[in-house]
Amino acid sequence: MNKPLSGLRILVCGKGGCGKSSIISLMAQILRDETYRVIVLDGDASNPGGVARLIFGSLPGPAPLINFFGGRNKVDCPVDNPAPLTRLNDPVPITEQNIDLTEIPSEYFIEKDNILLFQIGKIKEFCEGCDGPMSKVTRDFIVKGPYVQLIDVEAGIEHFGRGVEKNVDFIIVVADPTYESLLLAEKISHLCSGMEKTRVRAIVNKVRLEYMELIMRGELEKKKIEVLGVVHFDEQLMHAGLMGKQIGKSKAHEDMKTIMKKLTLAV
Repeated sequence: MNKPLSGLRILVCGKGGCGKSSIISLMAQILRDETYRVIVLDGDASNPGGVARLIFGSLPGPAPLINFFGGRNKVDCPVDNPAPLTRLNDPVPITEQNIDLTEIPSEYFIEKDNILLFQIGKIKEFCEGCDGPMSKVTRDFIVKGPYVQLIDVEAGIEHFGRGVEKNVDFIIVVADPTYESLLLAEKISHLCSGMEKTRVRAIVNKVRLEYMELIMRGELEKKKIEVLGVVHFDEQLMHAGLMGKQIGKSKAHEDMKTIMKKLTLAV
C-alpha cells in the first residue's frame, strides 16, 4: 500500500487556543486507521499534557525525553549553542545517525494502537529555567523507519526563533476565525519562506458559520497561504477538551479525513 506520508516530520503550529493539539490528535487517529506508524512528539513545555489525553485518554504521561539525552545539564538551548543534538557519550549528531526506536527505553513513550507519544519535557517548578534545551530535542529527534512524526509545539512563533523547524518536512498552520490567527499565519509563512520551506499549508479550525469560512479562506489566499481544509466547530471536541478525555469519532474527525487526503496529495 502506497504511504506518501511515511518518514515525514510534520510540525503543527498556530496561536494559543487555535486547536493545535486537537488537530494533531485527529491526524494521529486518522493516520493510524490508514495503517501508518505514527509518532507524536509533544514539544510544548507549557501544556501539562493535553495532546496525550486527547489521543489516549487518562493514561499518565511518559518520562521527559530530554532526560534520555542527559537532561538540561547536557542539552543546550539551540540559540546559545546551535550544534546538533547528540546521544550521551556519543559525539555523532542525531541528524547524521538517526534514532532507532529500539534504543529508547519504554519509560520515555506511551504506545497504544500503533501510535507512540513522546513528551520532550514540561515546566514543573518555579524558576526552573528556560525550556530552550527542550527545543533542541524537538528540532533534532529524527527517527529511522517509516514513521510519520507529528510535532506539537508551543503557541506563537518562539520556536521559529530557536530553529525548531529546521529539520521538518511539512509545516501546518492552524488558524481559528480571529484576526490574530490571520496575522500569525502570514508571519509564519514569511518565516518559512526565509528558511526556504515551501511545504506550508493552513487548516482553518473551529468554524461555526459559513461566512467565517469564506472570510478565512479569502484572507489566507490573499496572503498566498494554501488552505488544506476546514474543521467545523464540534461540541464533542470541546467536551473532550473540557473533561480531559480521548477524542472519539465526530464531525471534526470527518472533516480531518478530507483534509488528510489533501495533505497526502500535497507531498
